[in-house]
Amino acid sequence: MGPSRRTVLAALAAPLLVPRLASADEGERLGRLVAAYPDHLARIDGGDLVWRDGTRMPSGAGRPERPFEAMLRDATLADQVRQTYVSGPPAGPPARDHSPGRLRNTAFFVKMYGDCRRGGAAGRHRTVTWMPKTRPQPLPVTTVNDVASRLERVVADLEGLPDRLKAYLVPSAGTFNCRAVADTGLLSMHAYAAAIDLNVTHSDYWSWARARGDIPYRNRIPFAIAEVFEAQRFIWGGKWYHYDTMHFEYRPELIGGS
Repeated sequence: MGPSRRTVLAALAAPLLVPRLASADEGERLGRLVAAYPDHLARIDGGDLVWRDGTRMPSGAGRPERPFEAMLRDATLADQVRQTYVSGPPAGPPARDHSPGRLRNTAFFVKMYGDCRRGGAAGRHRTVTWMPKTRPQPLPVTTVNDVASRLERVVADLEGLPDRLKAYLVPSAGTFNCRAVADTGLLSMHAYAAAIDLNVTHSDYWSWARARGDIPYRNRIPFAIAEVFEAQRFIWGGKWYHYDTMHFEYRPELIGGS
C-alpha cells in the first residue's frame, strides 16, 4: 500500500520547516565557532548551535544583517561571528562600525563561563601573576578554555620584549570584573574573567573622544604587544572602530589571517 496523500504532502513540506543558513560564508563562520570551543560545542544542526551537553541555541542564521547598534544590544550567534578579526599589523584605522568582538551573544558566554551575577563563576578562576619580573600583580583569570594558561604564555613572551615597552603593560587595569559594558548594559568579557586591560595611562578609548559623528581613531599601544596576544587567540580592542586600546579578550572564533 502506497503512502497516503497526507504523508506525501508532509514530506514535501518538511524541508521548509528546517532553518537554513543564509550563505556558505555564514555556515563557514558558524563552523569556526564550533571548532573554536571543542570542549563545549558539538555542531550546527539546521539553525541551532548544539552544545555537547545537548543544549540547543538558535543561531539566528539566515536573518538579514541589522544596523550595528541593534546587533550590539541583541546579537544572535550569527551576528557574533559576522565580523572577522584580522590578525597581523593593522592596515589603517578600522572602517566605521567594524569592531569584531563587540557583538556578543550573552546567553552563549554565560553558559560557557558562568554567570558572575549569580555566583556561577565561582571555582572557575585561578590567579595568574601578571608581569612577575617587571611588576608582579596577581589577577584572577578563568580556567575555562584554558584561558589562564594561555595568558601565562602571553606573560612569558611579553617579559621578553624590550624594557621600553613595559610601561604600556604595568600596572594592568584588571581582568575579572562582574560589570556591564557602559553603552550596552550587557556583560563585559571581564565579567567572564576572559579579558585583560593594560595600563590605562598609555591607552585610548573611543568614548573618551566625546566625538559627534565619526569617531577619530587613536592608539599608542605598539603592535609588538598585540602580536603576542594574538598568538594565543586574544583579540585586541585597538583594531575596533569603537577602539579600546588597553583591552584584550579571548575570542578564538573571530581570528582570521592577515
